[in-house]
Amino acid sequence: MTTPTVNSSLHPIPDISRWARALQDVASEPLEFLSDFPVIAQRHEAWWHQAADRPLFLAEVNAEPSRPITRRLNLLERPDDWFDVKFTDLKKTYRVGDTLPNIRADFGAVLMGGLLGGDREESADTSWTVHFLDDDWSNAPDWSTIREDNVWLQTMRAALLRAAADAPGRYLVCTPDIGSSGDTLITLRGSTNLCLDILDRPDDVRTAVDGLYFAWRQAFMELYQCTVDQGAGMFHFFGLWSNQPYTLQACDLNALISPQHFQEIFLPDVARQAATAGRAFFHLDGPRAAIHIDALLEVEELQAIQFTPGAGTPSALAWIDMFRKIQAAGKSVLVICPGDEVLDLCVALDPSALGILVEGVSSPAELDDLYTEFRRLYP
Repeated sequence: MTTPTVNSSLHPIPDISRWARALQDVASEPLEFLSDFPVIAQRHEAWWHQAADRPLFLAEVNAEPSRPITRRLNLLERPDDWFDVKFTDLKKTYRVGDTLPNIRADFGAVLMGGLLGGDREESADTSWTVHFLDDDWSNAPDWSTIREDNVWLQTMRAALLRAAADAPGRYLVCTPDIGSSGDTLITLRGSTNLCLDILDRPDDVRTAVDGLYFAWRQAFMELYQCTVDQGAGMFHFFGLWSNQPYTLQACDLNALISPQHFQEIFLPDVARQAATAGRAFFHLDGPRAAIHIDALLEVEELQAIQFTPGAGTPSALAWIDMFRKIQAAGKSVLVICPGDEVLDLCVALDPSALGILVEGVSSPAELDDLYTEFRRLYP
């Protein structure tokens, strides 16, 4: 296996350095909702360098279960109403450890499909793009451009700007799931059809991946222009702070395709997007995706790997050897796990390059008890 090369059409973003300085300024001051933010931001930053003083502990719970906290998708077209409810959600959320207070502009899965002109449907507190790409790909959109009159661009921009107007000095802004090239194509074509296209019309897929880099770059810049340029601190949706811009890379499609196709068609673009942002981690979703770990570890542009064991699969503890391999390769790891696996993970792995995102905790008291046990490991 050879290390993937970054596509030669890499287009740097001139604003990266300026955004980094702005983020560092944000990280140097307390927040109204997190008075020790400078200390916590420093720990997050050290995690990127495999140099944290202890594992990141990310966990929160709804402090008022009688009032469910949802994505609030039904309010996105009314930014002021959306913001009012999201701000109440922020106040009703109980956080411990290194968890960051935030308002997230949440649009459900892979918004890029909508940004390229697809219709979006909503159900059960999530949303998705309706497949519209024909079998012959004759109605493919302009992969490289998000139109200024796109309704989802305007809606995303309005939500981010509304949150960013209130956030400075108080809390942070969390981004929507934009989506990388492979997952964007799934939303437009459907997973079965796209897998067949990779076999039958790989040139069309490669053309789309190459063009989508420019649409992704446009959306990435929009995120920072609508938040950091307004004085707000911003991070992506697994809860990791960084003193410089970064991108969350993903390709859930890789669970359905061969290592050869992943490495030839999609992995170079993962590296290209990561290099454009300057810092990146990769979302590895489930056991079937884990077959690609060796290829991902060879991508120098990725500083970390996030792993989700997946519903109905063995626990995170079954993947200790893979986590050790990630850390041995000089990359940090972020693991999603239930509370009863936290301490075992801490004992088994290098704490300086470990982040734990806890799920399944039902009350503030339960969360406090777990965090107390965790802190006993790191007095």
